[in-house]
Amino acid sequence: MDADTVRVGVDLGQGGCRALATHGPRTGRADTAGFWGADPDTLVVEAVRAALADLGPRPDVPVHVGVGMTGLNGQPPAVDRIRAGLRDLVRHGTLRVADDSVTAYLGALGPVPGAVVAAGTGVVVLALGATVARADGWGAALGDRGSGHWIGRAAIRLALRDHDHGRPGPLLDAVTAAFGPVEALPARWRDQPPTPEHVAGLTTTVADLARAGHDGARRIWDRAGRLLAESVTAAVRRSGPVGAEVPVAGTGGLFTATDLLLPPFTAALRAGLPQARPVPAAGDPLTGALALSDGRTTPTPLAALTVHVDLAAGVDIAEEVENR
Repeated sequence: MDADTVRVGVDLGQGGCRALATHGPRTGRADTAGFWGADPDTLVVEAVRAALADLGPRPDVPVHVGVGMTGLNGQPPAVDRIRAGLRDLVRHGTLRVADDSVTAYLGALGPVPGAVVAAGTGVVVLALGATVARADGWGAALGDRGSGHWIGRAAIRLALRDHDHGRPGPLLDAVTAAFGPVEALPARWRDQPPTPEHVAGLTTTVADLARAGHDGARRIWDRAGRLLAESVTAAVRRSGPVGAEVPVAGTGGLFTATDLLLPPFTAALRAGLPQARPVPAAGDPLTGALALSDGRTTPTPLAALTVHVDLAAGVDIAEEVENR
């Protein structure tokens, strides 16, 4: 199939948009601004355009595009504008678009039952058992507990508390360096609030301080790990596990801080969900988006969460029929 088609995967997250195009052994890549950088549909189309350009000349073969998008909050995506933009790039092929929890799952575990927590600027959990269940993914204002944004916001609040108590220190210094004098923060949050990505930018500093022995920073990371485990436990219980063990994988930028996140995450996960078996993620959400572009290995419950259209015909395709 690879010799007769071009496959493109797109991972649109809050912190960036990545695309990978493949044709046989050749690849093309693109990295652009994330969800908050521009119109999401435009970002997806431009990422595909850049990845195809980086791939170089290609024969007149079908182009199959798989997209995982943040900001859908578990709802079916509207794909008309993406489809229209892609039809200016390719003559024929297919487009599959799903919530980024689906592509995170496919990348981390593939087509098997289990649970995946994707934690970067935001966080979402998807569990696949007797049914599919999702937890969190409510966005920065309403949820994303334990995410990069949550860590950054917790650090800001702790720094403001230190300021109130007359306790200067490296955390307060970091917040001032990132956002300006703390006395001006209320007005800034009211008049020009920073994006979740900007707030999550403090995560690296909080990690460095935790490793250096800062008690407050370490407590923030410990709480983040426990919150992520709570969301996994909730999703698995609702999905109805189908085996004696439930593989659980973590993916996203937050899980690169394994020394800080994994101990509290694993301890809380095993306490709340004894049948959980933590496993390393096989791949990232971009890998999952590329798998979605194919569609042949997408389990039916996840395929039902995917909008699939033919780029040439411009009509919806029933995934359930295709996957029988």
